[in-house]
Amino acid sequence: MTWEQEIIDYSLSCMPEEACGLLAKVNQTIRFYKCQNYAEDKINNFMIGVDDWMRIEDQANIVGIVHSHPNSKAELSEPDKKNCIGLDYPYYVVSCLDKNFKVFYPKDLKWCLLKLLFMVN
Repeated sequence: MTWEQEIIDYSLSCMPEEACGLLAKVNQTIRFYKCQNYAEDKINNFMIGVDDWMRIEDQANIVGIVHSHPNSKAELSEPDKKNCIGLDYPYYVVSCLDKNFKVFYPKDLKWCLLKLLFMVN
């Protein structure tokens, strides 16, 4: 199974809660690592634990953060945008409704934010 299909299948299996995990590169191969969701409100949020992050980081080079939106499209929420920029990792958002995902890159979000700031001023 491809990592692309794996993140969709895992997200569907976690419903109604948000799924989360990390994509990491091992010997030039991208692999999906499932993580426990430590958020208090798992239906609307996700939080990857430090132990999961460190365990995966010890094995591979983290290249992206995965989480699902059980009841909405594969779009970033406002907190997702801030965290994507702050953590400086691509966000892979899975829509359980549409059974697909989209990738959002921090550099693109920073560019949009910068354009918005210039438009306001």
